[in-house]
Amino acid sequence: MPARQDRQKFADIADANYGRIFRGALSLTGDRHAAEEIVQETFLVAFRKFGRFTGKSSAFSWLYGIMLNKYREHFRKIRLVKRLGFVRANVNSGETGNVRPINSPAGVELANSEESELLMKAVDRLPFKLRAVVAMHYFDDLSLRDIAEILNCRPGTVKSRLFNARKRLYQSLRGKVKDGCQDAVPKS
Repeated sequence: MPARQDRQKFADIADANYGRIFRGALSLTGDRHAAEEIVQETFLVAFRKFGRFTGKSSAFSWLYGIMLNKYREHFRKIRLVKRLGFVRANVNSGETGNVRPINSPAGVELANSEESELLMKAVDRLPFKLRAVVAMHYFDDLSLRDIAEILNCRPGTVKSRLFNARKRLYQSLRGKVKDGCQDAVPKS
């Protein structure tokens, strides 16, 4: 357990970053309850490991990285439960339709909830590495540099993943949304 001074320092960091970490978890899961669980686990792990936090990255990047790991664990559990047949297939559909980007791509508002639901489902079908960068960049409004720091990779890798994600989203949604809404899918 961290010393009293460290506990206060951790509390300050947690207070300053809770909202952004929660929004990140919510944008990844699309489910408020799952996001709350993931964030709770994130801050528990962070508290336990706070003595190892060196400050090489920002506190937000460190916490976001822990949250991504907790999300991966959560996603694996859900997939395993579904695969074993203990839960109906719609278990994690949750509130996906209610999760929206803070700033929609290129400032375009999606025409209606049906089209935004199609976009969210297409994002959900992306492989984790692509889905994570889309969520961080478009839903959490993080810069390429911040994403690279969180994922411990180069900004060029983040750009490449965003490009591939946009390409897959465009292919997935082509012909399914109105022409005017096609602009909501970032092409490249």
